Amino acid sequence: MKLEIQPILKKLQPLINLLKRDSVAIFLAIVAVIFGYLIWRIGTLAGAEPSQDALDEKLLTVVRPKIDADSINKIQSLKSQNIDIQSYFSDRSNPFTE
Repeated sequence: MKLEIQPILKKLQPLINLLKRDSVAIFLAIVAVIFGYLIWRIGTLAGAEPSQDALDEKLLTVVRPKIDADSINKIQSLKSQNIDIQSYFSDRSNPFTE
């Protein structure tokens, strides 16, 4: 049994001619569909909210910092020793204004 390709090519000739003639339009339509899908997908993902289970899981992994009393006393003593420093540039004019 021998397969003849010529009759098949003759039946496909109108389709091949259509693809050759409108190849740019077909390409642009495919690109437009791809971009449309990407824009739609980005829009849906940008508005997505995490589930309550995901939030609870993340909150369980948060470790609260612990500050001991010695550190608090040291910070308060440094705060009480703070001296106000006057800027040397308090009378300086802006060189960029006319």
